[in-house]
Amino acid sequence: MRDEPMSAAAFEEQVLESIRSRNMLQPGDRVIAAVSGGADSMALLRFFLRRGRELGITWEAAHVNHGLRDAAEDDETFVAEFCAKEGVLLHCHHAGRQTERRSEEWARQLRYAFFEQLAKKDPAVKIATAHTLTDQAETLLFRLARGTGLAGAAGIPPVRGPYIRPFLAMPRNATEDYCRATGTPFVLDETNADSAYSRNRIRHQVLPQLEQINPEAQRALGEYCSRAQGWLQYFRREGEHLLQTARCGDGWSTKILLEADPVLRAEALRCLVEEKAPLRQADLPKLEALLEGRSRAAQLAGGVRIERCAGVLRWAQSTEEQPDPPRLARPGEYRLPGGYRLRLELAEGEECEQIKKFAAGRKKGLTNCVDYDRIRSSLSLRTRQPGDRFHPAGRSGSKSLKKYFNEAGIPGVQRALAPLLAQGSQVIWLWGGGVAQGYAPTAATSRILVIRPLEPTNKEQ
Repeated sequence: MRDEPMSAAAFEEQVLESIRSRNMLQPGDRVIAAVSGGADSMALLRFFLRRGRELGITWEAAHVNHGLRDAAEDDETFVAEFCAKEGVLLHCHHAGRQTERRSEEWARQLRYAFFEQLAKKDPAVKIATAHTLTDQAETLLFRLARGTGLAGAAGIPPVRGPYIRPFLAMPRNATEDYCRATGTPFVLDETNADSAYSRNRIRHQVLPQLEQINPEAQRALGEYCSRAQGWLQYFRREGEHLLQTARCGDGWSTKILLEADPVLRAEALRCLVEEKAPLRQADLPKLEALLEGRSRAAQLAGGVRIERCAGVLRWAQSTEEQPDPPRLARPGEYRLPGGYRLRLELAEGEECEQIKKFAAGRKKGLTNCVDYDRIRSSLSLRTRQPGDRFHPAGRSGSKSLKKYFNEAGIPGVQRALAPLLAQGSQVIWLWGGGVAQGYAPTAATSRILVIRPLEPTNKEQ
């Protein structure tokens, strides 16, 4: 028998606790809620309408019309009318009517591409999605059935880059109860009952069977994902440390890697390969054979090749191109040593003006926006080098990067791997340190280089 519905106040307090414990939002944040019209997303929007002022945030909504269902236009109208009634700014995307069957992954990619466009217009925006504990349980079961490692078992992260999931600890039936308790209308998606979709079979057949064994099965699966997220972070840190320990000139010692625990070695190899390209599961046996001397080279994804010579692993250099270690900082997405990822975007015209206007309302400005008009020579994206100097914003005088790291108490491994943008030895932007003094955008700036730090991604909802 189902428990008594949770009160609206109790629901909101639990969501507020999730937001605060995960540091999802800060006063002054601009939040865009992804709203499909279903119970989960309508509950999310209602939550912000009722408790957003308490959090000190502003909120908007975004809706994607995938064009997959006959009711898609009606859903869009429903969301638009609700937002108009409540005074919520709505961003809509129309995919056009789809004449062929599309996969869940196609729809997911379409949504996130639109969300990325919205986030691009404002470096400080947060995109809130209404994923629930039920979604987390379904995702874990789906990935385990398909085959996954620790990264997949970690499930949907509560926070990833600009994305936040305030409802991830709440079961789906709680969002429906909340909608009813607050008089919030929602629509029903008939495709949720379509057994052609794997996730629906898990939802309607597998989860109910597990809940007969343990009524708290969803909670148990969600807690497992939370633990796996902690394990994953630990192993990644240890893998990065092992990789740095094995560093040998321009390569990595096979002896040190072979002596390490196999689990940490696999994570170190993941960190190594993802400097250049995504690691495929099939690449790990190739790398093990290379370490053990059973092969002399391994061809990886994207045409990347790594070789073994005199007990050292090194990236194979193309005879057609000899890239310099520092990369020219052009717009695009970059993977860097240690699993770091970031995207560089050049904002001009109206987009530049919007960023300046937003920055004017913040006491500390924007820590990841550089006045591109101030850049007088090639800007390189790299890690620290001897002689680097950094002038932290708001402080007097520049100092060696080594001294800055010492004063900030930055761990040794992080010092070696932290990405930075530099003109020669002058550090313009530092991961975790922000923009250097004198390089923040001003009222006269006409071009802004936006740096978006990204977390390692896994396929998720």
